[in-house]
Amino acid sequence: MRIGIYGGTFNPPHKGHVRLAEAMLREARLDKIIIIPAGTPPHKESPDLADDNIRLAMCTLAFSENCFEISDIELKRDGKSYTVDTVEALRKIYPDDELFLIIGSDMLLCFDKWYRYKDILKEVTLCVATREDEISREELLSFAENVLGLSEGEILASEISAFECSSTDVRKKVKAGECTEGLLSDSVRDYIAEKGVYTDKYTPWRKLLKEKLFAKRYIHSLNVADSARELAKIYGADEEKAYFAGLVHDIMKNASDEEQLQIMEKGGIILSRTEKNNPKLWHAMAGECYLRIEKGITDEDILNAVRYHTTGRAGMSLLEKVVYIADYISAERDYGDVDVMRDLSLNKGLDEAALYALKFSFKSLSQKEKLIHTDSVEYYNELIIEREG
Repeated sequence: MRIGIYGGTFNPPHKGHVRLAEAMLREARLDKIIIIPAGTPPHKESPDLADDNIRLAMCTLAFSENCFEISDIELKRDGKSYTVDTVEALRKIYPDDELFLIIGSDMLLCFDKWYRYKDILKEVTLCVATREDEISREELLSFAENVLGLSEGEILASEISAFECSSTDVRKKVKAGECTEGLLSDSVRDYIAEKGVYTDKYTPWRKLLKEKLFAKRYIHSLNVADSARELAKIYGADEEKAYFAGLVHDIMKNASDEEQLQIMEKGGIILSRTEKNNPKLWHAMAGECYLRIEKGITDEDILNAVRYHTTGRAGMSLLEKVVYIADYISAERDYGDVDVMRDLSLNKGLDEAALYALKFSFKSLSQKEKLIHTDSVEYYNELIIEREG
């Protein structure tokens, strides 16, 4: 028999994986392909690797044809899982059959770095797949000959049509509550939804933000959440609260002025003269009202972190300070002094970072002859008094 060996994290197995396997069945005239979900991959970090049994189940659903056999040979192995161990184990099971190791072009180009790669080559024929927009078949064969010492007859290289998908992309979409239709088989997609794979308690909120915010503002919200969690860890705030408050701080940012005014009126907000004449401040107050009224959020610390994330205020809690600073230093920020802000927030303390942020803001606003909220002034005065004290 001609048996293919196709390993990977399959986290999750998507249609690109299946397309590659089906192409190799034809190109290499294989009788079957053994699909092997990896245990602990030695080549990459996988912090969000799904449970072994879940990946095994997803592979069974994705590769459902009789020509595919799902194996847990690597999942049963303790420690890091090396391909040479799997190949040698399969050679004992199939002593008289031809074995073909299926890999992508990126894996071939580092194959000489694999653990005991020469021993692998003694037992298998390499089947290498490259996309039409990647390295050419001729270049692959040249690499195989010059680096691995393989002649053209000792390696099968095939070009397959591109499939724009990666498991990382799929996980991000699932976590954000986005549609994965066309990327996963129906059975795998239903299984992920049923088991809640790759989701967390914030997934519905990410989905809501995706619907309410422009794309750049959505990315900013994700980044602020990450920065808030990082700052909370450093300064001892509640990391989960910080992440959530950072995530939703701009939830009303892209709502219309009319919508913001309506929710603020419903929430009992009476705008000061400064606030009436500065619509850019409305989204923070409207966001607090929306979370409190429409979404039932009752945690005052979270609500205040959202309300005052733009202006700050005297007497801010630790969580409020964390979100206030996180908004300044999120990953996509690229204003002139952002590196200074990041250094201050990570190394000098939240108060030093806030003081710098306020001075930066005051300078910018005054040069443009824009209004400055009294909450910001009072926050600045408080920081100066505390420093002098």
